[in-house]
Amino acid sequence: MKKMINIRNSVIIILCITIICMAIGFIVISVDYTKNKNLELSYNVVFNKIKKLSSVKGSNIEPKGEVKINDDSTEIEMKITMNSPHDELSYIATIENDGTVPIEILDIMESPDYKLDSFKKLISPVTITLSDVKGKVIKPKETLDLKIVFYYNSGSSSPKTFDYKIGLITKSK
Repeated sequence: MKKMINIRNSVIIILCITIICMAIGFIVISVDYTKNKNLELSYNVVFNKIKKLSSVKGSNIEPKGEVKINDDSTEIEMKITMNSPHDELSYIATIENDGTVPIEILDIMESPDYKLDSFKKLISPVTITLSDVKGKVIKPKETLDLKIVFYYNSGSSSPKTFDYKIGLITKSK
């Protein structure tokens, strides 16, 4: 009989411990749910800043670039003047994920797209090179640098002035 009472008491103690563990687990899940419920998701990818990295003169006149980020920080607007062969301008644009969800960069939107033959003739022999950021994922509050290089190749030596815009095509990850 005494053995039966000890087994019954052991079962009651195990059940009480189980109930206490379940209550603690429920509290932890409830707090986590409340925290996630109050979290507001936002999607905001912007150009944070742009700065000139370098400028190389191919002759006596230095190449010029007027750059600015538009009012809603989604595009970079540039007016570039290259004067002679071997002129080079380099910029670093900082892309920031100012939202609360990770984003993936799908593509860089260039306007006009000077890689197309119809537009390439307008700035020839100048070439534009962008660092490869396609497919990169930026977590919330992180940044990524985009390098932009303008180079005046050998050829004619007449000054070239042109406008150029860059934007981003992104999606949430």
